[in-house]
Amino acid sequence: MPSEKNLALATAELQRQVDAGLILGGVFMTNDGTPPVACGQQRLLPSPAPMTVRSRFDMASTGKTFTASCLALLVCDGLLDPDAPFTRYLPEHQLGHDCDITVRDLAMHVSGFSNDKPYRANSYDELRRRIMRFMPVRPRHTAFEYSCGNFILLGLIVEAVSGRRLEDFARERLWRPLGMTRTQWTAPGFGPDEVEHWFDRRPAGSHNDFVCFDCNEPLGSGSDFSTIDDSLRFLDDLAHRRLFPSAYYDLLSTCGVTLDTGVRRSFGWDMTPAKQPHTLSPNCLIHSGWTGQTICVDPSLGKAAAVLTSRLGDWTEAYHGRLRVIDLLLQP
Repeated sequence: MPSEKNLALATAELQRQVDAGLILGGVFMTNDGTPPVACGQQRLLPSPAPMTVRSRFDMASTGKTFTASCLALLVCDGLLDPDAPFTRYLPEHQLGHDCDITVRDLAMHVSGFSNDKPYRANSYDELRRRIMRFMPVRPRHTAFEYSCGNFILLGLIVEAVSGRRLEDFARERLWRPLGMTRTQWTAPGFGPDEVEHWFDRRPAGSHNDFVCFDCNEPLGSGSDFSTIDDSLRFLDDLAHRRLFPSAYYDLLSTCGVTLDTGVRRSFGWDMTPAKQPHTLSPNCLIHSGWTGQTICVDPSLGKAAAVLTSRLGDWTEAYHGRLRVIDLLLQP
């Protein structure tokens, strides 16, 4: 458990970010006994409300880690081969039988697909039709490019293989077993605990990602809604490998690609040294979200932490600000 000094320093750093206008408010927590701490505002409209430890955030791209976990569970079930061409499970995709891009390539963002979004649509059915014509811009493994399209395809694979809606599968197989009672993919709408995110000035409880907002369906690219407590339940299980088969944890935590640029990726997680907190090992898994979240877990040390915020300012500055909070919490 962090010392009182470390906890005070981390709290002061988060409050500094609020005071500087970098974030509207935030909450942090670790898995080693640190009580959750909240600073700043949860929302300003229709009337101001303070951030609390019960506040629920649009988790943006951190939701991609739930998609990866759903796929890992299907691998454990023997229903999915991560090294098979992804078109084995989505045969209607335009790439067809000659595709060499694997499920694992999609999960590590080395598929060759760009982060362009020509599949944006006003309905789920139209988005699905368009993404089946989404084509790579380069050969697989020649570069890293973070692509939401990769994970929309992965979410569709979960649905195709399981025969279940993505949110239903996640709730039944992942969230409920972990005791995550306040996590969902469907936008909850305005409520007393919903956090206001400011980029499109949408009401609290709305999807901030424009693709998710437009089609109004759970997508594997993220934009789920969750709390600090639920986040730590998910992360602590990854840290201690308690609930699921070993193959689940091995798939998620093993580095699958290392590029000359320094990028390291596992199945659904970032392992790039420059992105990791200084206090954790090279085995740290980390993911961030556009609206202001960072979650991380170090299975080799059994440590996990999350900093969930509502970002107002520069993405890079806010990302490093969240890393500073984590390092202050976890420093010796």
